[in-house]
This record gives sequence, C-alpha cells and structure tokens, in this order.
Amino acid sequence: MHVIPQEVWRELDSGSPSLPQLNEVKRSVPGNPALTRLAKSKKVLLLQGPLGPFYDRLSRWLQIGGAEVHRVVFQGGDEHDCQLLRPATYKGKPDAWPAFLETLIEQLGIDCVVLFGQSRQYHAMALELVRVLGLPAVVLEEGYFRPGFLTMELDGVNGYSTTLQRYSWKPMALVQSDTSSSVALNGIEPHTSRHHFQKMAWHAAQHYIAMHKSRAAYPHYVHHRQDDPYHYLGYWARSWRRKLLARTADYRFQSWLFKNLPPYFFVPLQHDDDAQISHHSPFEQNADFIIRVMRSFAGHAASGAMLVFRQHPQSRGGAGHTGLIFSLATELGVRHRIHHLVEGDTPDIAERAAGVVLINSTVGLQALERGAPVMALGEALYKHPQLTFSGDLDAFWTQARPADKAATATFLAQMKNLTQAPVSLYALRDEPIPWRHL
Repeated sequence: MHVIPQEVWRELDSGSPSLPQLNEVKRSVPGNPALTRLAKSKKVLLLQGPLGPFYDRLSRWLQIGGAEVHRVVFQGGDEHDCQLLRPATYKGKPDAWPAFLETLIEQLGIDCVVLFGQSRQYHAMALELVRVLGLPAVVLEEGYFRPGFLTMELDGVNGYSTTLQRYSWKPMALVQSDTSSSVALNGIEPHTSRHHFQKMAWHAAQHYIAMHKSRAAYPHYVHHRQDDPYHYLGYWARSWRRKLLARTADYRFQSWLFKNLPPYFFVPLQHDDDAQISHHSPFEQNADFIIRVMRSFAGHAASGAMLVFRQHPQSRGGAGHTGLIFSLATELGVRHRIHHLVEGDTPDIAERAAGVVLINSTVGLQALERGAPVMALGEALYKHPQLTFSGDLDAFWTQARPADKAATATFLAQMKNLTQAPVSLYALRDEPIPWRHL
C-alpha cells in the first residue's frame, strides 16, 4: 500500500456526526497509539481475552519489556487459558464487579487495563470505571483487516472508536537499510500462522470444556454468549457438514459468476451474534437487514441485476437464513435473481460486484481496498461520503460508484497503521508476538 500525502488526508470532508470526522485528526504519531501506550506501561491488568493462550503470549511480551503483568479470571475457561501468571479470581455477582476492580487497581498500582470485547458485561462496566479513574484502556478485538491483524485501540473500537479523530499516522518515510540506501516504509504488514481456523477451534473447545467443568466454582458468572460445550460440538459439526455439502456447488457458481460477470450486488452477512448489529445499526438481527435489502432490490434494481448473499463462516452451524431469503425472493417475484452462498472467496466476489451492501462488516474494508462501491446501513468507521454511498439504499442499485481512489488509499493506510497490530491471534502458546519493544 503506498502512502498518500498528508494534505490529501486533510481534504476529506466530514462524515456522519456520530462517526469519527476524518478532517479532525489532531496528533501525528508514527504507529498505533494503543500499542505505544501498552509498551510504555509498567503495571498492566488483563481482563478477559480471546479464547486460547494469546494473553499468555502478550504477558510474556510485556514482561520482556519490563512490565509487571496481572490478570483477572472470571471462569474456568479463563483459568485454563492462563498458565503463565497466577491470576486474581472474581467469583462475585456482576453488580459487585466495579468495586472489586477499583480495589484491585488501587492495590496493584495499575497504570493500564487491557480487555478483549468491549460489549461484554464485565468489560462495559470496567470501561466506565477506568474513565472515571483516568486510566488508559487498551481495547482489543478481532482485526478490522484479516487475517494477520489484531484491532487495538485506546478506550473503544468499532462504533466507539475515536482513534481517527485523535491521531494521524505520520510514517517514518525513510530509513537506512543495511546497504545504506533509503527505503520507504509504507506501514505494517500482517503476521499470519498456519492452520488458523483449526487452532481457533482447538482453543475454543478447550476453553468451553474447562468453563463447563468448573461452573460450580463460579456460580455468579454471566457469559456473553452460549456457554454449553455440547452446544458448540453440535454447532461446529453442522458447520463442517454444511461447508462440505455446499462447497462444490458454491465454487462452481462463483466460477460462473466470474466468467460471465452478470451485474450482481454482493451482500456479506455478519455473524448472528455480532454486537456490531445490536449496538451500532438500526437492525436488531440479520433477518431485519435481509428483509430491508431484498425489498429495496426487488423494487429498485435493474431487471437484469442479481443479488448474491454470502453466509458468515462462523454462522454456518446455526439456523441460517436460506429459508427466509428464498421464501421472500419468491414472494417478491425475484427468485431467479437471488443466490445464497455458504462458501466462496469473499474479497474476490466483492471486487467484481456492481456494489456491496452490508451493515458494518469488516468486509467493507476489503471491498474498499479492491475498488468496489459500498453501501453501509449501520455505523462503521469507513462510512464517509468520500468512501461509501451516502444516498438511500433504493438509489444505490442504479447509482453505485467506486470510491475516490486517493481518499480510499489514505483512509486504509491511516486506519491500518493507527488501529491494527500485526499478530496471529490464535497461534499456539509458544509462538512469540512479533512486536518491537520501544
């Protein structure tokens, strides 16, 4: 990705009042501000993290940098994942959690709190508390850019992110190489690990089994989603079965689509449990979004256009929306123009589409990166007049246009270097984190 001059970035006009304003960047920094803050912290407290040993890997990285690291576990899965440190355990009721956390912070002299998943009940309360205490909170989430990245921001991510308002990435344009020649630095690159999905599934299985076995030891714990390991066993069995059954037909359709290139619009569905839908969109669930999109498409898209849905990979084991999509398509008289994919190469499908319609999925970033027109119906960091369609959905079907290339390249470079940290999130315990110490 090439670097666009800073003056181009400043020329972006303001977007929705509820979203970061791209022309209000205040402070130039050479890299991710949250990672810089974390690296400079001396006493770090880790709350809940992603499934698996990532927090142990992070703890080791922090300790090498000279930090004192502490951790709180809330249930048996957290305990299983935490093997490097002796953690504090919280076994009280949720409403007593803020007082427990405040006492812990004071006793340990904590100067930075880290958490993964800002919408979890315990984390939402923690964020309120650290704001009152004036402490920095490093909020983690699955990478906006995947695979190979972790989202890392100060105080909030996704719809609660203020990073693009507060900072501007100003890269070290030139460094001296071993041969003394100047080399341009264009920003961070992803760090991937082989067999990513298999590792994630293994960590998840271990976590939920441990949580289930120790449920009696944490009687007041409230999980942010279904916590029965047998539920997930059935869920992932159905997921793999549907993947195998659909794979041949779906990739055959994708090949036909790319070869014939009929005008089509792509609708990548988000995970059914995605907090981004419930917290940062006008929809309560995917079904509401699907109905809105299909009714608009049937009434306003050109008669030769197609609508292609893609199931979220992590939703394959659920009930799905195939029945809703095809029954509504029949009702609207567009059954022959609707297709639903379980499998498929999402970035490639987005790139060739006449337009991409979504709520606030990170697929929007992939679509922008590949020059596809984007319509975002929820709140999203990339929802801006220079990047996404600002009119009504009904008009998008006939008026969709690709975003301005310079504005897109600038935004993506800024967002990637200010909010992402390159790492394989679900790598094994002995795989080191590849971040440089300050």
